[in-house]
Amino acid sequence: MSFMELRQDQLRRREAAAEIFTTLDAFERDLGRTLASGSQLVGQLPLARAKANVSPVVGHDAIDHFVEAIGHISQALGAAIQGHHALNEARRAMRLPEMGGGDKDIIPAVVRPAGSLASDNRSAAG
Repeated sequence: MSFMELRQDQLRRREAAAEIFTTLDAFERDLGRTLASGSQLVGQLPLARAKANVSPVVGHDAIDHFVEAIGHISQALGAAIQGHHALNEARRAMRLPEMGGGDKDIIPAVVRPAGSLASDNRSAAG
């Protein structure tokens, strides 16, 4: 292969990788949003039941079904993350650049205000 052909192959691979990154990012974000909205729904149902002053029995089977669905969504997100790692290995093998910063991004520490539940639990345990 000539230098130009090799360069064109490299550019096509980078373009394909960029397209995959965009789709993967959307997929992972969608699963995360679905997990969050499902969790919010499960949290709202007992509150709505209490607000309506109805028995805890009412709608409990629905909560069980939603919790089961959330478990499946969480498993799907875990599988997507494993697929992401497999794609990262393929990217490395093909010597393609990282698209989104990878795991090198610094995750900021969570600062909890004094009197928050987490800081109260730490001081009670110590």
